[in-house]
Amino acid sequence: MIRKIIFDVNLGTHMKYITLVLTLLTATSAFSAVWEDTNTWSMDWEKKYSKWIQTDKVHTRMFTSKKSKYYGINADCADAAYALRAIFSLENALPFKVHAPKDNSSELFEKLSNKTDKFDEAGDTPEKRLVAMINYLGKSIGTEHLSHIDTVPVKIDKIAPGMLFTYKIKGGNGNFIRHAYSIKDISEYGNFDVIYSTQAIARDKLPMMRKSGFIFTNLPHGSWGFRRWKWPSQEGLENDQPPEEMGFSYEQYDLVKKHGQRFFRVVKDKLKTSEEHPQDMLLRKIKLVCQEAQLRATYVNQGLDYRREIGNRCMSYEEFDAYSTPARDENLWKSIETLKADYNEVIYRNLSDYVNPRIMDAIKGIFKGYNFFQSSVRDDLNAMCIINYRRGVRVNLHHIYDRLSKGLMTSHPNDGIAQRWGETAEGRTRCRKWY
Repeated sequence: MIRKIIFDVNLGTHMKYITLVLTLLTATSAFSAVWEDTNTWSMDWEKKYSKWIQTDKVHTRMFTSKKSKYYGINADCADAAYALRAIFSLENALPFKVHAPKDNSSELFEKLSNKTDKFDEAGDTPEKRLVAMINYLGKSIGTEHLSHIDTVPVKIDKIAPGMLFTYKIKGGNGNFIRHAYSIKDISEYGNFDVIYSTQAIARDKLPMMRKSGFIFTNLPHGSWGFRRWKWPSQEGLENDQPPEEMGFSYEQYDLVKKHGQRFFRVVKDKLKTSEEHPQDMLLRKIKLVCQEAQLRATYVNQGLDYRREIGNRCMSYEEFDAYSTPARDENLWKSIETLKADYNEVIYRNLSDYVNPRIMDAIKGIFKGYNFFQSSVRDDLNAMCIINYRRGVRVNLHHIYDRLSKGLMTSHPNDGIAQRWGETAEGRTRCRKWY
């Protein structure tokens, strides 16, 4: 009996020891990586990524909806692009890595990988650790790194959903404005559906933005333009070393030199599978201009809300950078100029007979205006697009074109709403214009 008791005690002790060891092993291994990768990137996986980004699984509220597994991602434009790539990688056990620049031994880039253990304390699921990793990434790198290091330029006929368009344009005072769009889809007419974020969206924790029937306006140059992702296994390779089927090419930059501002028409022609009817094309361009104007209203209101939040004081460079709208205003202006060019081309190619005369008159009214006896033109313009930017005050596309062409609208986030929309030039802010 005594021996049996001793045996039971010893057995119990051994079992507790084994349990403790297993617990410790589980605890130390559970958080060894953000997620484990068992697959490898290939062209087949790129096709699956392209199809995935076209689905409803990729939507504007995937970072802000509390029902989303990725709730809490706080992303500007570059971060949003990285986040989508990381999410697909996690859900398909693929590797994810932010590539280190050449001759850079910083530990930062070891932490921006699915294999890092830096985010163990973020939670007990891969999704929670991914959210922490992307938020950390957002404080470390941006659009410059995305364009120069983690992506390569792609041949025009290889452009597909899941790829990116990035741009960099000059602001004022030696500063630059950068942005990145993720291509969500491409229509049969060669137009883009894009999803993206901004600094203001990230600051205010708002849903991402989406544009349909979109045509880019800022020309590719340097390392900016249409880009596709490098694979983690390609870190350190020269741009022309990845597989040929990835479509690496400097073609777009040669086409810009050859065609100038007509470059995006060349892109559209290369990507389209159907010919767009002239009337449908003009109506789509009107819708796009209206979409840009509505987005501008959203951006301006974000700035006004933030200005009130900080007691109307002058904004710092970082605040100005987040809430000013020079790039948005330029996009609006270029979309109007594109509509004008398309309208003129319809006339030049004798296609006016294929377009409802009232639509042609309304577009002419955007640029030429209308008088008291042309109330039908005014009414049609109001029906096409109206922007209520403050209570009791609204503008149509003619008003917007007229004010933009006269330089009346301002992009400064310290200006009031009347100044932002060019209602008056009086009372503009004396706060510093950082660019």
